[in-house]
Amino acid sequence: MKVNSAIFFEVIDMMPDAAFLHDVDGRLIFFNKAYQELSGMTESEAIGKYYWDVFPNIGKPLPHCGSAEARHSKHTSRDEFVVGDRSYMSFGYSPGKFDGHNTDSFHVLHDMTDSKKFHEELSGIASHFSLLYALSPDAIMLLDEKSFFDCNPATLKMFGCNQRSDFIGKHPSQFSPLTQSNGRDSMVEANEKITEAMKNGSNLFEWMHCRLDGSIFPAEVLLVAFEKDGRLVLQATVRDITRRKNDENQIAIDVDKLNSALAGLIATMSKAMELRDPYTAGHQTRVADIACRIAKELGWGADQIQGLRMAALVHDIGKIAIPAEILTKPSKLSEFEEKLMEEHASHSYELLKDIDFPWDIADIVHQHHERLDGSGYPQHLQGDAILPEARVLAVQIPLKQCLPIVLIDQP
Repeated sequence: MKVNSAIFFEVIDMMPDAAFLHDVDGRLIFFNKAYQELSGMTESEAIGKYYWDVFPNIGKPLPHCGSAEARHSKHTSRDEFVVGDRSYMSFGYSPGKFDGHNTDSFHVLHDMTDSKKFHEELSGIASHFSLLYALSPDAIMLLDEKSFFDCNPATLKMFGCNQRSDFIGKHPSQFSPLTQSNGRDSMVEANEKITEAMKNGSNLFEWMHCRLDGSIFPAEVLLVAFEKDGRLVLQATVRDITRRKNDENQIAIDVDKLNSALAGLIATMSKAMELRDPYTAGHQTRVADIACRIAKELGWGADQIQGLRMAALVHDIGKIAIPAEILTKPSKLSEFEEKLMEEHASHSYELLKDIDFPWDIADIVHQHHERLDGSGYPQHLQGDAILPEARVLAVQIPLKQCLPIVLIDQP
């Protein structure tokens, strides 16, 4: 089929890539607008000149220009070159005669700079990922519905494998005990974790694994689900948390010891007060027991109830500053003596405020004689300004939460 040269040149002129046609001597016969922009020359300036003196200005032909391969086959020649900070690929083809000219080559110059940078960045990312994959202290493995098909060196070390064949091709069930720490079947549990990962894209959870020798260790697992080559693949990143679990257990033991020591200290303070005031012996313990029963009925949490108990056991410790003759006076107190007695709440606060309790012990004992209507002492607080624990100590709780109980503490 004969090609209309005018249409051909018009199409070439519209191409975004630079293109030019030269004769057997390398002199320009035709070039499009994109080539003109690259060269910076007009048609009258460039036609008839050697293309290598126009663009690219390299002083000689491109290495494969007019090669036998391009001249006598359907293949094109390819030459990569750089001009300034831009990279180009020249695709050359020898059409022979064209539009009455003895042509040698037709070239299309494709600017590869951006794509080359992209591929370099992509290659750098892949290289960086490969390095992280190889050097990661966490085990990273890939598995499909059948078995593991790839893993990093840390995986072999973590699971006690001497070589890749000890791990690759194995089913995940071979590296898990029959049941997990919650008593559930490992495979049932694993299927649920995988289903969640597939639904949400990932799933982070704790898991009991076993090594090749059968020894069991706790791990933190991150499952990521994705498609690879048309099949569903899971990437599992496994971190051995044996040390963390040991530390958590030790911390729990230490906390229990500290709580026991704190409870012992509070009990000793309570007993010391009762030795000085034998008439109220057992009073603080009874208040603590009843207050905790009230709090339990109100649905309080264990930690808040524990704080309430600690406060109840020392709520009258400020009486240590009250003269013994007033504490032990067998008859009715005078108005002046009652005012002195009321100061025990403030004394309790002063004694306890600098101790760093896990609860607001000092404020609770400071408020245990406050009343919802503001008639209490020593701060004359009202309503919600009074801590819930202080309300319970004084049985000053909202009416809708009241229980059928006797008064715990008296002014």
